[in-house]
Amino acid sequence: MSEKIHITIDDGINPEVALRHVAEVVSKGRVGKNGTMYCYVTLFPDDIRVVTKEYRKSDCFAVYSERYLLKHKQQWKTKS
Repeated sequence: MSEKIHITIDDGINPEVALRHVAEVVSKGRVGKNGTMYCYVTLFPDDIRVVTKEYRKSDCFAVYSERYLLKHKQQWKTKS
């Protein structure tokens, strides 16, 4: 059986940097939800966050920067 990993990279983050961060999260193993899920949010010193999304068939990660979150937080406030 093959496995898939989906990675969404936002905010113009260099794909190589994003992959390195996701690889580090994966290397730590499944530490959340009783050993079934990767850490939900991992914050790195360079202000990049790796967020794990829970899907049934594959592991999904989203890579964001602090700048991206601040920009969109402002947009989300204006929509409410």
